[in-house]
Amino acid sequence: MYTYADRGAGQDVTDPSVRSTESVTAAARPATEIRRGAKAVIRSSSRVLLVQERHADGHEFWTLPGGGVRSGEHLEATLRRELVEELRCTPVVESPISEFWYAHRSTPGTVSRYAVFSCAVVSSPRPVRSEGILETAWVDPNHPPAGTLPQVAQLLRAHGEEDTSHRG
Repeated sequence: MYTYADRGAGQDVTDPSVRSTESVTAAARPATEIRRGAKAVIRSSSRVLLVQERHADGHEFWTLPGGGVRSGEHLEATLRRELVEELRCTPVVESPISEFWYAHRSTPGTVSRYAVFSCAVVSSPRPVRSEGILETAWVDPNHPPAGTLPQVAQLLRAHGEEDTSHRG
C-alpha cells in the first residue's frame, strides 16, 4: 500500500540523527504533490502516545497523532487542530524534533512530509473513530507495537531516551 522513507533534518526541523537506509521510491521522487503535515511525540513518564488508524486496504497501523496542513495554516496550528479533532485533548505544542516522509501508492505522485513536534497534553486523549482513530496506546518508545509505521518506530527509538519531564 505505501512505501515509507525517513529523512533527517529539513529546513524547519533541527534533528539530523533520524536517518534511514531507505529512500523515497523513484516513482515518488517526481511527485506532482507534496502534502505537508505535523505529527506529535507526546510523552507521559517513559511512554509515548501512538494512535491506531486503518490504511485504505483495511490493514491497521500505529502512528504518531497528527495530520495534514490546511491552506494557509502553520504547522503548530495544524497539530493543535488535529489533536483536538482526533483525540479531543488540549495540546501544548513545543519544539520541532524531526520529520519523516512517505509515498502513497494508492495516490501516485503524492508524497507526505510530516514535521514532528515534541508535545504535551493537559487533558486525556480519547480516540475519535469518526476521525479515523481506532484506538490510542501509551507505548515504550524502544518497543513499539507490531504494525507501527517503520519510520515512526525508527524515530521513537532515536528519541526514546529524551527528556520525559513533560507528562500528559
